[in-house]
Amino acid sequence: MKRYKCTVAYSGMNYQGWQSQRNGNTVQEKIEGVLENITGTHINITASGRTDAGVNARGQVFMFDTDLEMSERKWKGALNGHLPEDIHIISVEEADPHLFHARYNVRLKHYDYLINDGEYDVFLRGQACFCPVPLDFEVMKEAAKLLEGTHDFTAFNSTPLSEKPDQVRTVEKIVLKKENDLIRMSFYGKGFLRYQVRMMSAAIMEAGKGKITTKDIVSLLESKSREKAKKNAPAEGLTLVEVEYFEMAALNEHGMVREFILGDEIPGNMTIPELQRRLREKDSPILCMTGRHDQSLKGILYCGKEESYLKDVKDTVLAEELLPEMNAWLLKNGYAILNFEGRIL
Repeated sequence: MKRYKCTVAYSGMNYQGWQSQRNGNTVQEKIEGVLENITGTHINITASGRTDAGVNARGQVFMFDTDLEMSERKWKGALNGHLPEDIHIISVEEADPHLFHARYNVRLKHYDYLINDGEYDVFLRGQACFCPVPLDFEVMKEAAKLLEGTHDFTAFNSTPLSEKPDQVRTVEKIVLKKENDLIRMSFYGKGFLRYQVRMMSAAIMEAGKGKITTKDIVSLLESKSREKAKKNAPAEGLTLVEVEYFEMAALNEHGMVREFILGDEIPGNMTIPELQRRLREKDSPILCMTGRHDQSLKGILYCGKEESYLKDVKDTVLAEELLPEMNAWLLKNGYAILNFEGRIL
């Protein structure tokens, strides 16, 4: 069984979102239908996350598993040869089925919200939100800054508390750029709740119109109330631009060993950029062992050419379960393998 990682672009204007629905017309259903035509069997695909009706993507990522062997180039050609013109596979890569998962390995997502603040442009239909009211760009930048960082976003999403009781999320940064009559708001974070980006976009736009103040945005965040922020910016302005993935060294149903990402407890005086550099340049990288779902830190893997070891281990059973995959990854990347006798510190 092989696993393939695919990057796909699509215009969401003609679809009821990404995820399959009963009696729906979705991007996922279109792709799964093509895969069934190619392989003769139904194949479920798993994406980095869903996009809602009308939302576009330039870099959505999904994966599928199959026994049918074809080159990456042939998979790309076969898929694009049967997909409609508003869905296009950008790349197909074979991935390690033990270490890559399109949903669980996400390091960062980048969404753009595009606003046309000038004359209505028919060629931007389905790509940008038209705003007939002049927007104060500087006020919008101030409003966006208040939504950066780690907050309880209960007031800025539609995900039921019964489904996700913890609605604390980290928005790494929001970057606003003005390009003539277009305003581009770029949102970066590991994950967002349903409608969170569109509701944040709506609040920033309302501030730009002068309908709310920056103090109102702080009050909305602090209220943690679904009754306060009800505006949801139109779907057509939103595009999933890119999904980044973290390096994985070992994975099972209980936990994983991976690179450090935003929100993790960082060892010593290190920083995320420094840890990423060390991994990228193979300069004695440091990885973390975490739970599969709660992502709590259960140990730290120090990788070296002469010696590798685990430190601050909170779950020795998990460490021993993950040992074969950890050693396979260490060996593949030119590091010394682990010997647990005396090397769990």
